[in-house]
Amino acid sequence: MVIGATEPEGGSRGYVVEAGGAETLPFYTFEGLNPRPVLALEVYDCVEPLPSFLLESYRDVVSNPVEWARLVDRLEPDLVNLNVRSISPTVLDRSPKDALKTVEAVLQATRRPLMVTGIMDPIHRDDTARNMEFLRLVAETFKGERLLIGPATPEAFETVAEAALANGHNVLAKTNMDVNQAIRLNELLVEKGLTLERIVVDVTTGALGYGVEYTLSTMERFRIRGLKGDRMARSPLIFFASENLFIRELENGESGMAPIYEASSAVAGLMAGADIVSMLHPESLEKVRQFIDEFPWRGG
Repeated sequence: MVIGATEPEGGSRGYVVEAGGAETLPFYTFEGLNPRPVLALEVYDCVEPLPSFLLESYRDVVSNPVEWARLVDRLEPDLVNLNVRSISPTVLDRSPKDALKTVEAVLQATRRPLMVTGIMDPIHRDDTARNMEFLRLVAETFKGERLLIGPATPEAFETVAEAALANGHNVLAKTNMDVNQAIRLNELLVEKGLTLERIVVDVTTGALGYGVEYTLSTMERFRIRGLKGDRMARSPLIFFASENLFIRELENGESGMAPIYEASSAVAGLMAGADIVSMLHPESLEKVRQFIDEFPWRGG
């Protein structure tokens, strides 16, 4: 998968990133083609309630997503993940058209390839409708930027797929820790006209402990199934290590452990087959970057 488009390609990014394409198991760099993983750092347009570790890392910018994006840009991730959660009726109830202003401003604040996500865990029926409207507008407004947009879910994927296909973007396909469900959603997206090279699979990230272990086993089975010849299991995988930072335990005087929790989760995700890892804490990014620098990646 290629994320981002440079000016000669019709976009405004300074470079593009490629994700996926491995021909062997994770970290088997000695055996065959194994491209370097893509590391993403996150920017939120709204964080409520505000975790203490965010105050420590982004104290001066956490209420301003554009300045937050500028700070993240200086940390040099491969990819910037802009999460626009303010559109949820249960958060700020911001209109999707108004939220487009944030996406445009962040695109101007950084020239790095961009991932744009809406409400990642829709709870109410209104959340899904808002997501679909927002992602359609993003795809149409920023045609040519080759964004990664999502989530598309089994319950609501048509609008995102059609908008991404018509405007040259990639799709984040989100399912719930089930290999067969992930493959079925890929089939549905392909039926809509998308190629597998334009789909990133997210099988949902559980919290530390049982949840994350279940996630990792799902990712491993998906990756192995693709390597064994299942064409619908050949899309890149993404792992949201950041989700582990929001567990309640970190708010009980353990905020200094946040980058350790997140970095260990990220490495576990990479070992399970993730092609893209999304993180929140600057120290986590640096720890994981140092870790993967130890390996002789080939093909990317």
